[in-house]
Amino acid sequence: MKPENNLKLIDRMNHSTAFLQRHNMTITEAWEGHARVEMTIDESMLNVFHIVHGGILFSLADTAAGTASFATGRESMTLNASINFIKPATGKKITAIATEISRGHTIGNYEVFLFNEDETIISRATLTMYFLKKKEEK
Repeated sequence: MKPENNLKLIDRMNHSTAFLQRHNMTITEAWEGHARVEMTIDESMLNVFHIVHGGILFSLADTAAGTASFATGRESMTLNASINFIKPATGKKITAIATEISRGHTIGNYEVFLFNEDETIISRATLTMYFLKKKEEK
């Protein structure tokens, strides 16, 4: 059985940052250590080869990992990230699914797979997130 979505976090993330809105990203799932983010592709996101620009895919992966880490109840920042571009990203929608690999007191590791509309893996990213101290911990 799938855990219940954190609707409060999804609403906060989808409406509190212009970056997601400007880049056509929508968080559709979020629970502890997991997130799903969908991106609608438009012409402005394509590179000279008419495929989705790698920086756009990286931003999508980073957003998914960040959401999955926020869903743990801790705010975080990306400490390190790596992405592998497996197949050309084409189509009108890209989906990123982030999964937590490990989590300690200050560091969390996340794996993100990006899929095209045909559910073909187009990219794989690994991200290390640094958990920010809560106000009472400072």
